[in-house]
Amino acid sequence: MGKMIDAIAVDRNEIYKGAARLVYSNPATLTSFPGRFESVMSATYVLASGWVDFGATTEDGVMIRREASLSDGIPVDQRRSPLDEGEPETWNMSAETTMLDTSLANLAIIWQAGTLRAHVAAGGNAAQHALDLDAPGTFTSRMMAAIQEDPKTGKLRMAVFRKVTPKVDGSELSMSRTAASELPATFTLASDEDVAEGSGQFGRIYELD
Repeated sequence: MGKMIDAIAVDRNEIYKGAARLVYSNPATLTSFPGRFESVMSATYVLASGWVDFGATTEDGVMIRREASLSDGIPVDQRRSPLDEGEPETWNMSAETTMLDTSLANLAIIWQAGTLRAHVAAGGNAAQHALDLDAPGTFTSRMMAAIQEDPKTGKLRMAVFRKVTPKVDGSELSMSRTAASELPATFTLASDEDVAEGSGQFGRIYELD
């Protein structure tokens, strides 16, 4: 007699493993939500116009979180349990990663800093870049996508989000002699209230067949 475990279908094509490629949109040049996978990246790994790589992350990769705040329900004297208990009241999504690419361009986005300036070599001063650390009154929202390829099957999957802002609530940049600088980053993945339910208010996950 066989075992129950032998009856469980295991399809390697439906098991994903692989590093995530984290990319973001330039809000000044790209405003339309991608309608297809190729609107972000081609099957040959070329990013579409308006999308930019965040670069290297630590081995922990990217974690995407989704949760619903559930209702305690309505207590009614004529029922033993509250009405509508456990129904969703609000939905929230977020993403976390730790950047190893701590370029000024990444710092400008994750810290919501100011203008990134370029200065040419002149008058004995070396060519250099400078990032203004301002205190903006609002955060810049942009689209973001996490793309994963399984190295064994070659399957590609992409989660793309409509309205993404960093949580600058204690972001720390490490500087150490013994380890590469790291920049932990947490992003709020907000729903777009102008998008109807059924059209991906937070975003969409694409998967190539």
